[in-house]
Amino acid sequence: MNASVRLAVMLLAPSLAAAAPPASTPPEPGVQWEQTVEMQMAGFAMPAQTSKVCVPTKGMTEPPGAGRDDKCKVTNVKNDGKKMSWSMVCEKEKMTGTGEIVQRADGYDGKMTMTSPDGEMVMKLSGKKLGGACDAAEMKRKVVAIQAEGAAQLAQSCREMAAQGLVSVFTGPNAMCKDPADRAAVCRQAATPDGVSALSAQPASTTQELSSLCGKDLATMKAEACADAGRREAERRCTDGSEKLLSFIGQSCPGETQVVAQRECAGRTYTDLTTCYRSFCTSYAGNLLDKGKKPAAQPPKPEDAAQDAAKKAVKGLLPW
Repeated sequence: MNASVRLAVMLLAPSLAAAAPPASTPPEPGVQWEQTVEMQMAGFAMPAQTSKVCVPTKGMTEPPGAGRDDKCKVTNVKNDGKKMSWSMVCEKEKMTGTGEIVQRADGYDGKMTMTSPDGEMVMKLSGKKLGGACDAAEMKRKVVAIQAEGAAQLAQSCREMAAQGLVSVFTGPNAMCKDPADRAAVCRQAATPDGVSALSAQPASTTQELSSLCGKDLATMKAEACADAGRREAERRCTDGSEKLLSFIGQSCPGETQVVAQRECAGRTYTDLTTCYRSFCTSYAGNLLDKGKKPAAQPPKPEDAAQDAAKKAVKGLLPW
């Protein structure tokens, strides 16, 4: 079954419920009907589908499937006595169509014609009155509940994907997560140590999409993440999460690395260091010594002398 047929079945079955009202909608007097849908496309006829539906006692005032799915829009609805006609456009499926229904006291007959890249599809509609009281708003409330549950699940998924830095679901014309709050969340996440680390493994196209979404480039997000990591590390000082923050600072944040090194490493020997800073300080000292092994690209400058003095000072940090 191709996408056009699936969409048509979804629109028409299992009821002729009108647009979904608020979940608090009170009961609406209705009567039991039996409806049958026959579908033909490119010479292929699907077996007729028959189901029971509760139709308002006042009769149908909206086309089959109206309001049942946001993929399609129903327009030009006209009620002329017992005849109702309408147009429909489903942009994503590239489908357009028209339909009409003629109601009688004990039944109705109608037809919908849909045109898509797959060809023309004709659906014949018929119904007969069975009798028996029912609540015509029950199905509408069920539709609202299903839509609300689906929206809640999507929102939760978007929050989880924002936390994981999955940028693709938030960008582009067909983005799955479009809520401004979700998009703001992925931008906040991108400017965190975990976000920067995740983005560093992403292709340039992804970071460009994120930059467009958030209005800032990766370098700016990284700077924000480093500043945040520096503040949090200074507050935690060897409590839960400190080692992770120190690792990020040492690998990604030169400015914050200097601040922490001056505060925790300078003037101390390896045995004097607080346990949680030993790895950070020895890595910092090793990096300084490695830089000293590289040939100078330019004549010595005044700041080089300061760097040499720093190297001598940090030699005492190394346990060898």
